[in-house]
Amino acid sequence: MKTTPFLYRALLTGVAIFGNIAVTEAQPPKAIASNKSLPNSKTAVPVSIDRQFKRDAARLALRLELEREDARTLPAAISRENLNGIHKALASIYTNDETGKSLARCNIHTFPNPSIDHLVVIYKRNADWAAPLRQGITETTNKTFNNLLDQYDLAIEKHVQWNDAQDALTIRSKEPMNMAALATAFEQIPNVVQIDLGLPKFGGNDIKARRLTGGWEIEFVLQFGATNATKSHSWKYKVTDSGNVSLLKEAGDPLPAWMRCDSEPKNLLSRG
Repeated sequence: MKTTPFLYRALLTGVAIFGNIAVTEAQPPKAIASNKSLPNSKTAVPVSIDRQFKRDAARLALRLELEREDARTLPAAISRENLNGIHKALASIYTNDETGKSLARCNIHTFPNPSIDHLVVIYKRNADWAAPLRQGITETTNKTFNNLLDQYDLAIEKHVQWNDAQDALTIRSKEPMNMAALATAFEQIPNVVQIDLGLPKFGGNDIKARRLTGGWEIEFVLQFGATNATKSHSWKYKVTDSGNVSLLKEAGDPLPAWMRCDSEPKNLLSRG
């Protein structure tokens, strides 16, 4: 059985396919806790959650830059000022608000668009620079290609057949960056046919960020329900640069009971 380009794309980007539905990294949450805030409940952010916050902050910072300029004309590096500010705001919500903790535990993170960690280089299988790849060695003989890998700390993660005439490489970055800018550079290499940024075609949970005077507005958006009748629920926070957190608004469709994950039954209720 021949594997279609779409299936290869799924294998390269880590998207699982069930029937005609693609499931991306934006997985459905386990549940949502009570909206009851405990402003003084200071706790450290677990390493695994903080790692995700850093990725969320990078993607949100890049989105802010994309409001002013096309991704391919921007630098590969993402603005550290916005990235650090948003990361601090996300961490403050987690450490100051019980609902904020639940939002993170229940996997409400940024929808994976734009790409900040990988791209797929699709090229002609007979390209001279790909000779090592055909021998099972994860390197090339093209100087420009190799310089890009070294300069931006990139790694060849996967090498697969794309179709009857083309192969594909998944290139992954160690740190979050503007992968669309790197796509422009890889496109200049001889025999490269196209760059696939692996952007999902279906919606999912998300986080939105907006800069305010002296702080940030952070909105967590949970989506649930059937694919053709998606419902949503959101939590909007204001976080000052000094770390003060306030829940501005909670709104949207009522949360189904199975999404409520508080360990204490008395805290299972959430405003609709």
